[in-house]
Amino acid sequence: MLARRVLALARQGSYKKWCDRYGFETIRRLAEEGFSDEEIAERCGLTFDVFQRWRKKYAKFRDAIEIGRKEADFSVVEALYKKATGYSVKTNKTHKLKRVDYDPDTGKKVKEYEELAVGFDESYVPPDLKAEIFWLKNRQPCRWKEKELHVDDGEDGEGGIVEIPRADRIGDLEDGGE
Repeated sequence: MLARRVLALARQGSYKKWCDRYGFETIRRLAEEGFSDEEIAERCGLTFDVFQRWRKKYAKFRDAIEIGRKEADFSVVEALYKKATGYSVKTNKTHKLKRVDYDPDTGKKVKEYEELAVGFDESYVPPDLKAEIFWLKNRQPCRWKEKELHVDDGEDGEGGIVEIPRADRIGDLEDGGE
């Protein structure tokens, strides 16, 4: 559907055809889907030079691209945060239930039947260590960078260990102490 919109607008050519809500939404979605400026220009039927001029000249055109990219970035950040902290997932689950009807006077089984019932099942996805490390190294690089300590092993002088700061020393490291 997006491809049809782009082709229809590309045939029309001028900026005025792109400056309505329909055109800006198309450009925003292309940017949100991760297309580069060159790819957006190509899909819009524009030369890259015209695309760049429009981007500099028309704020709404530029904003449509920036908003699309920011929305995509926000979605990725949100997904990374969930993966780093863990989350719960609700899923529909169909259960097979066995029902039995009893005669209230005699207590004997009168009828037995099965039915399907839909319910929700909630499962927990635990935090992912790689996502946590990535998040911390990028958000707090001074506190969470890997430090290499070179240890002389006696022969070729190569070797080393990675020191991860202890939780009780994090305050000391912020103050510049080792």
